[in-house]
Amino acid sequence: MSADRRRWWRWWPALGVRARAAVAALVASVLAFVVAAPLVGDGVHALLYREAEISAMDAMRNLQARIRDGADGELLGGQPYVALTEDGEWLAGDFLTDHRDDDPALVLTPLRRAKPASGAALPPEPAYPVEAVAVRYPAGLSPYYRLASPAPRTYHFLRTLTEPVSSERLALLVPDGRRPAPEMPEQQLTLYVLIDPTVADETTDVVTGLLLAVVAPFTSLFVALVAWLATGVALRPVESIRRQMAAVRGGAFHERVPVPRARDGIHRLACTTNDTLDRLQQALDEQRRLVADASHELRSPLAVLRSSLEVPLARPDTADWPAVVRGALIDTERLQDLADDLLLLARAERAAERAADGIDGAVDLHDVIAEQLAERQYGEGELTYESELAEAVLAGGELLPGRLVRNLLDNAARHADGRVAVTLTVADGWAQLAVEDDGPGIPAADRERVFERFVRLDDARDRGRGGAGLGLALVRTIAHGLGGTAVAAAPGRLPGARLVVRLPVAGGSR
Repeated sequence: MSADRRRWWRWWPALGVRARAAVAALVASVLAFVVAAPLVGDGVHALLYREAEISAMDAMRNLQARIRDGADGELLGGQPYVALTEDGEWLAGDFLTDHRDDDPALVLTPLRRAKPASGAALPPEPAYPVEAVAVRYPAGLSPYYRLASPAPRTYHFLRTLTEPVSSERLALLVPDGRRPAPEMPEQQLTLYVLIDPTVADETTDVVTGLLLAVVAPFTSLFVALVAWLATGVALRPVESIRRQMAAVRGGAFHERVPVPRARDGIHRLACTTNDTLDRLQQALDEQRRLVADASHELRSPLAVLRSSLEVPLARPDTADWPAVVRGALIDTERLQDLADDLLLLARAERAAERAADGIDGAVDLHDVIAEQLAERQYGEGELTYESELAEAVLAGGELLPGRLVRNLLDNAARHADGRVAVTLTVADGWAQLAVEDDGPGIPAADRERVFERFVRLDDARDRGRGGAGLGLALVRTIAHGLGGTAVAAAPGRLPGARLVVRLPVAGGSR
């Protein structure tokens, strides 16, 4: 690519949208005129040349009539023609130039009608029709002085035979400068009438010149101006969106951009922008709520931890320091679990997006569930775990599905009286995981609320058994991030809680 083209491509993106639209309209208009002007000129030339053909035919008829009526002198004024004798001599003519001496190929040949049989008379009317003939003239020569061309060109003539002309009439046709004429026998003349392209050529040149030199520049500039103005009007909604986004950047997250009525790209841009602002506001609201709830939840264990340390320090001689340390360690572990849950909750959305994009490969969900059930059956003898697992492969890594399964099993184990049932099925491209227990269950009014952050139902308020209220919130966050759902359903096989998670399998129809 040359340096000029590289500079052009660097200059083009620097133009604004309105300038690019105006330049594109200008270039398109110029190209349209460059293509259309010759086509219009050809059309005009064809129309006027057809008129010239009609005029030449009328002149031929008029010329035949004047010869038949015995006209004297000039036969036809203003029309290039010539009358040839049977020997090929120019008997009479006007405006045509004889180039026989310049080029033998330019000889206008006479027509000869076949002789009738012996004793038969010639018919009263000419037996030869009017025909069109083409003669190629070299550069610099033409049959008519007004048609001189610097390039070779073909000219068309109309040609026909007259009826027999007597010697007296032939003598009248000889121009004044050549009289007295020699005696010429009765004969038929060959008439040539030039189809004059002068008007067609001149008009075509004028029309093409006006289109390219006058109409094209002014029209192209007008089109560019209209494109500039129309693009400015079309971009007004974009400017409104920009102003509203500037207000949002200043902290007005409740503001929304105006949505134009036209169902075009700007309409879709405004809708997408408003959807993004809705999600942004929702994320900010959740962040504020998370900070407030986390502050509230952290205050109580920190106060307990502080008091459990301050009291022994006030009476160090009577304190049971191993018990104090064990209690502080338990409280510290709870704080650490709470911090880990908050951190995972903050990172779950982006990690789920990576898993949904398949960045981390694939994971066998049934293997993850089977491993965790084996660990629990080995370490927890007081609960019985039942499972029916179909094979299900999810896109992504093992971290998020593993944490989802762990939180579901932890929740079931915390509330179960003795049994936990796990069912994994696959149908229509979806994997459905159901975890049930035989505990007190979840009231219908609270089945949606249990997935909110830091929500613990009354029977789970005991700090010794209940968690921080983030387990099921993490389950729903991870499920949504993986493209699925998480709900609390009515009891099924067991009378307690029944939590159902649906996730899309890898490569399955959604």
